[in-house]
Amino acid sequence: MIILLLIFLIAFFIGASLASFAGCVAWRFANNVPQTIPRSFCENCRHELCFWQLIPVVGYLLQGGRCAFCKHKIPGHETLIEIVFGLFCGKIFLLHPDSPNLLTLFLSAWLLFLAWTDALKFCVPAASLYGGGALLLLCRIDALAQRNAIDWCFLLLLFCLMKLFEQKQMFGAADTFVCLILSVLFGIQNFCFLLFLSCCLIILHYAFFHQKMLPFIPFILCSYLFFGCFFPQVINV
Repeated sequence: MIILLLIFLIAFFIGASLASFAGCVAWRFANNVPQTIPRSFCENCRHELCFWQLIPVVGYLLQGGRCAFCKHKIPGHETLIEIVFGLFCGKIFLLHPDSPNLLTLFLSAWLLFLAWTDALKFCVPAASLYGGGALLLLCRIDALAQRNAIDWCFLLLLFCLMKLFEQKQMFGAADTFVCLILSVLFGIQNFCFLLFLSCCLIILHYAFFHQKMLPFIPFILCSYLFFGCFFPQVINV
């Protein structure tokens, strides 16, 4: 029990750190700030942060949710994402403590980064999008060989439909690419579950907030995390 608890805590810290890093990189991309310099800083006062302020979740709690220098309120949703992603990674490692699915971890981090940049800027870095997708397919090249004629017909139909939505400015090219990658990795049936829940979440969001222009990848990520926590067989890669 103690060993499993340690595994969970380590996995939680890894997941929270990945979420924190993804958020930092996404914010810099959205605001045209160089990725390497300067060091991490407060978005309000631009003061460089100390090492303890950079610790995921802990740094937020130690500062009481406000910058230690200017007392500006730190967005709580960022810490919430770190907690959720930490719990998700803990679940992954607990399911297979001897040989955790690192491909699932990479897929999760890839989706998280794309979702964060999509939410901030309604676009994603092409290198991260296509490079990450190509690497995932390369690692699961067997998934391509397992697809039958019906699967390929569905993929072709999905591609044509999403391209039609792109022309009507209802979807972006990144949305189409991510959906195609996930449909290959998860299989047609499981991907349909994921897509259905994502669409339901969008409808609910619109019903409450009436926001006409919405990024799609964040809703895919939310559905992915839901199935990963409660129905992991759906997103098993």
